Amino acid sequence: MKTAICHFCRRSFRNTQAVRAHLKACSAYGRLPKAPLPRVGNKPRTVGTPDRYPDVQLSQEDVPRPHPPRPQAPRIVAGTGQQANVSGLARWMIQSVKDEVIGSWRSLSHTLPSETKAEALVAIDQELSRLPVDQLPRAELVTIAEGIRDRIYRPVIQAQQQAREEEERRRHQARQRTTLIAAGVTYANQALRQQHGLESWTRLDLEQKVKRALEQAIDGSESEADMRALVDNLVAQQLAPLEKKRRETARPRLIAHGVAYLRLRLALEDDFDARERLAIERDVKQDLEEEVTGEESASDVEAFVDEVLDDLLGETEEEDGEEEGDDEDEVEDEEGEGEDEED
Repeated sequence: MKTAICHFCRRSFRNTQAVRAHLKACSAYGRLPKAPLPRVGNKPRTVGTPDRYPDVQLSQEDVPRPHPPRPQAPRIVAGTGQQANVSGLARWMIQSVKDEVIGSWRSLSHTLPSETKAEALVAIDQELSRLPVDQLPRAELVTIAEGIRDRIYRPVIQAQQQAREEEERRRHQARQRTTLIAAGVTYANQALRQQHGLESWTRLDLEQKVKRALEQAIDGSESEADMRALVDNLVAQQLAPLEKKRRETARPRLIAHGVAYLRLRLALEDDFDARERLAIERDVKQDLEEEVTGEESASDVEAFVDEVLDDLLGETEEEDGEEEGDDEDEVEDEEGEGEDEED
């Protein structure tokens, strides 16, 4: 079977009609504007007239040639001033690459807005239009397009990842804050229950005040040690005015208790007259007023009175001993004088 050959790209076809159809997409023919219709086949082709004119024959040269396809105007790439190859095959190749690179991209954790995809499509189209896409391997075109896509997608993905991490950090901090507040309230309640002098309603009021202070102070970034230090400080602040009031109330009672205990001790001593007892009581009471702060217990005050009284009694005994020694010396001196008179 005879075949027809395209004289521009040297491809073979089954007949001349196939050659004519091929010329619409023939890149070699497209680069030659207004090229004449090629001669195809090995022999001149004659076109017969209708049967009623059997003697009339036309050669192939006399057959009207169809106008060649109008070449498409070269497209100017925006911002470059360069002409891009936008032939049918190149256009189809660029679109195929864009569909593969953009359409095949999937991510379970990120969602890209439509404007980002549109920006990537435009950038890929502009870049590939500058290249001879009909002469490059498809794999190379896909790699170029993927690089453009990733460059545009990367900032959006990073922003989404940072927002997700920040949201997770805030959630973790909120959970940590709730845990720390609960642990701080428990720790504060234990510390307040160790204050045995507090009444029940006073302790409950202090627990609520400490809890409100913790809710305002803790944001979730603190450690457990920081929480305990904060609770200790809050408990101390809440107990300070109560402790001051307690000391102011307890101090007179402790001094009065010390004076009463002193009187009991002096009642057991027979060596003091009323004037000496009053002098001792006055001195001990003055010492109590100087030393007692209100934080002491009754036993502490009694021990202090014992110490002061023992010091006073010891000094009195030493004075008595000295007086007795002086009396003995006087007696000896009188006896010596009497002996002298006798002599």
